[in-house]
Amino acid sequence: MLRITSTLSFVGTLSFFSLVSAQSYSETYLGCFSVATGWAVAESSPTATSIADCNAACAGLGYPYAYYSHPSAYYCSCTTESPAAGGLRQAQSGYTDCGDSQTTVYALSTDYDFVKCYSNPSSDDTSSQSSIEACFTHCNTYNNALIEYGGNHFSCICLNESLDSEGTAQQCGQSGLYFAYNHTPASSASTVERRRRRLERMKRDEQLRLNRFCPAGLDACIVPGSEDSFECIDTSSELESCGGCLYGSYSNSTSSIGTDCSTLSGAAFGGSTCFDGRCQISACEEGLKLVDGRCQ
Repeated sequence: MLRITSTLSFVGTLSFFSLVSAQSYSETYLGCFSVATGWAVAESSPTATSIADCNAACAGLGYPYAYYSHPSAYYCSCTTESPAAGGLRQAQSGYTDCGDSQTTVYALSTDYDFVKCYSNPSSDDTSSQSSIEACFTHCNTYNNALIEYGGNHFSCICLNESLDSEGTAQQCGQSGLYFAYNHTPASSASTVERRRRRLERMKRDEQLRLNRFCPAGLDACIVPGSEDSFECIDTSSELESCGGCLYGSYSNSTSSIGTDCSTLSGAAFGGSTCFDGRCQISACEEGLKLVDGRCQ
């Protein structure tokens, strides 16, 4: 059983950098992270041999985040998800130099510009947010957004005062420091709403794209309780999704609903299997007999 979520896509050997280099996109630095961050289902990409190349590749594919590292080979991952609050590492030098042994992460679709990292900034609005994009959205009507990576959340400060008055800049990644960003504040909430809808649409589109890449012979089945993920299942032999997806197909609402063969009435524990998309009973509970494939 192969589970695929909408978190990451991969960038293999890319031959279209010349086609996307002229496109307009932002390059907003988000920080340094452990070297394996963003490697899930990523492949070595010899063509993406720099952060700029990786950002161009991911922007060309329409993704809002790019993860780049090169400890021994070049890796470039594109995703619709910003980094989690945990896992932040200190820059090797300066503010944005993560070095060879860490993953550098950039946002590609914000109107914020990274400035520097500060300690103990002043605040017009302080809140706790679940993601970087949530902080950017929350501070949309302010001149500046400052973000600290906590253990499982982001401390978000919105500020109108100039960042020049915020004291001495510090090396990014140290405990307690805030990544500072500025932009031209939006005059209304409509821009925020359009950005939110666009990101949600991209996530749905990515999931549908991944849906088409289930290995041959497997069906993309909805995972209960998780709208943004599915499982690639062989419904011809899967005991709990026999003959179809038990909770429905991710991309085909008219497909047949499968059967959980382990819950067949009268069947003994372990006495049922799925073969060729159909449940088969081999043993019944005590007191019942197997007649024409049923326990009676």
